[in-house]
Amino acid sequence: MSARGPLGLLARVVAAELRQHLRDPLTLVFMVVVPLFLYPVLGMLGNRLVQTALAEADAEVLAVAVEPAIELPDNLRGVPADDLAEAVRSGKVLAAARVTAAGDGADVWWDSRSPDSLDARGRLGDALKEHRKATQIRRVDAEDTMTEADRLREMAARILPALLLFTLLSGGLYTALDIITGEKERGTLETLLSTAVDRRVVMGGKFVVVLCFTGSTAFFSILSSWASAKWAMGLELPMGTALIALGLFLPMAVLLSAILCVAAAWAQDFKSGQVLTTPLLVMPLAMAAVSLLPGFALTPASAMVPIAGLALATREVLAGRGEPLTVGLAFVATCGWAALTLAAGARMMGREDVVMGTRGSGQRRLRGDYRLDAVGVWAVAFLLMWFLGQTAQSVEVRGGMVFTQLGLLAPLAVIAPWWLGLPIRETLRWRAAPPLEWFRALIVGLCMPAVGLGAHWVQSLLLTTPSTFFAGVFPEDAPLWQLVVCFAVLPGLCEELLFRGAFFGLWRTRASPWMACVVTAIAFGMFHLSIFRFLSTGVLGLVLGVISLRSRSVMPGMLAHTLNNAFFMVAMAYGWDVQPSWLMVLPIALAVAALVVPGTTVRSAEPGL
Repeated sequence: MSARGPLGLLARVVAAELRQHLRDPLTLVFMVVVPLFLYPVLGMLGNRLVQTALAEADAEVLAVAVEPAIELPDNLRGVPADDLAEAVRSGKVLAAARVTAAGDGADVWWDSRSPDSLDARGRLGDALKEHRKATQIRRVDAEDTMTEADRLREMAARILPALLLFTLLSGGLYTALDIITGEKERGTLETLLSTAVDRRVVMGGKFVVVLCFTGSTAFFSILSSWASAKWAMGLELPMGTALIALGLFLPMAVLLSAILCVAAAWAQDFKSGQVLTTPLLVMPLAMAAVSLLPGFALTPASAMVPIAGLALATREVLAGRGEPLTVGLAFVATCGWAALTLAAGARMMGREDVVMGTRGSGQRRLRGDYRLDAVGVWAVAFLLMWFLGQTAQSVEVRGGMVFTQLGLLAPLAVIAPWWLGLPIRETLRWRAAPPLEWFRALIVGLCMPAVGLGAHWVQSLLLTTPSTFFAGVFPEDAPLWQLVVCFAVLPGLCEELLFRGAFFGLWRTRASPWMACVVTAIAFGMFHLSIFRFLSTGVLGLVLGVISLRSRSVMPGMLAHTLNNAFFMVAMAYGWDVQPSWLMVLPIALAVAALVVPGTTVRSAEPGL
């Protein structure tokens, strides 16, 4: 068949369309990077959170009632109760058991609404098995004190927050894309903004329109849910409860509307806006999905988390057990997050390059702005670490660490500025430092273990690290010099070259050095693939960034980083029990003093130094 035939023309059309779309960086990012990046992150966070919840549940002593009294293990606490079933139903105890007068059986009561009650039932069953060895118990009958109507209400309370959030997003997403991104592409937004009207007023009006759609969606969703629960499912869901849930979702509607408007304004055209729909739908839904998990409760700490806190509060209200203080805290926290998002959106939508859609990668780089490229470098490093580094370390941890540092991170740090056409040595800040800066790095590096322990202690107040978290991470039978080389020297050199070198060098092109230092510290904390280490590694990254700023070089930070890691390798090799204590205040104070001491003036092209 001729190349000009139908199949040949079809192939030419397909090739032309593929070339056009694959030249768009956003298409590649959200087609390749987002699927590779999003699901590992969600899986990692979900797994860590579940591990934390299980560890905390295992350590908790649960209240039960048993008649007649039997010997209970240390993880159960006996509580007297007249009516065992009512004691469980009212929440006085989590589970109860009565051994029959003949001693040949036992009746157990529990409440399926509570994961703790399920745990207590299992522990109580184990205690009865131990008691059975000395008696003649042949049967154990378990009875759920929860009625069928209560069980349906609990199920609805867990599902509705995520479902309501999805309807809010779907109600406002395409409206925001049409009236902001669509008008930007059609040219009507530019005509409107050419008038004397303040552009922030124009964008504020568009935000109100999006809010009307999301707010209306929330109202009709709550109304439909209440009607369906009452007439389709037979649940007695009070109208007052439905109204409280609607009131809780109003600040959520404001927050989501602001996020959608910012995303729509950020998109250069409607196609780019459509590409953003996947993260805009998946990420908030993933945060709201905690309401589906039985192990997550509404606490003052969880109430402060954006989206997830209000989803948990809505679940508790719909289930009829919400505490006013924590529910109110979740409401106020969401209002605060919405206000911050609105302020950031107003500032962003006041920028001409954002509103007019003149933010192509070429134009951005001509202005000397490489911050998005810094994010791209971080994302590539994360993916390399997740798929290749962790795989190599799971096979052999020392060889895998050498491969990760020398084969992945260090080459990426050098390739990134070369690929972007930037001077490598200047971008990486690979230059000599004065002797005073090396002395500063030495003092701070020796004190950094105390700084990390202090940050870890602060984080433990909100998030408990499982006792087995670090078990098996480092090979205990390896010689000390191998531990120091693999886990101290190489990370000190290669991670500093990537973060305080390439990432910082790209980000500082359009940001103050101190802001670049903070952003680099956050990226450094997230890179370590652990929510339990985020604060401690982030604080250490901030300290290393200050050393880098003071010395105007990446090299002294390498020394401090190596000394910090080497301390823990030595402590592990010699069996030291390193725990936070009041004594760590002294080295922390010494580190702060060393950081604030003025350094030697060095000529540098870095702005703001």
